[in-house]
Amino acid sequence: MKVGWGAVSAGISLQSSARRFDNGRAFVNTKINHLAVWTLVVIHQLIGWGWYAIFGEKWLNLHARTMTDIERTHNVGAYVFAIVTAIVVNYTLAWLISRLNATTAVAGLKIALLCWFGFLFVEHATIAVFSAFETNPWPLICIDMGRPFVAFSISGLVLGAWRQRDVASS
Repeated sequence: MKVGWGAVSAGISLQSSARRFDNGRAFVNTKINHLAVWTLVVIHQLIGWGWYAIFGEKWLNLHARTMTDIERTHNVGAYVFAIVTAIVVNYTLAWLISRLNATTAVAGLKIALLCWFGFLFVEHATIAVFSAFETNPWPLICIDMGRPFVAFSISGLVLGAWRQRDVASS
């Protein structure tokens, strides 16, 4: 089999980018605006509160439940887990936006929505629609995935805009 120089140089190029990606110092030295991330952690909690204040009754109806059914599930562990999740999501998005050198709000938005769609929505929708244990209707899937869609969108916009501001001031 004959391999052209283009394929060889593409292989070298891919290999050299992989080395840069695996460089521990580059991973640690990625500039992240911690104030932006922690602000977004709070915003994610507010989005969750607002989302279910608006869609909570419909969500309960689609699950064939009432408020009485879920009142006993309001423990501090669920809220701590939601906060930890928001921290992980926002630091990951901040790192990814920085590593991909997205320096505008729109570029940050595109990255965040690509992550939301590729890693969250497709997986959740597939499980919810085709699972033998739960066959959720599309309105329920949209309610469940709408909150992270809004949260990821705001995170992408803010982190991209903050990167733009950081790059402009450098």
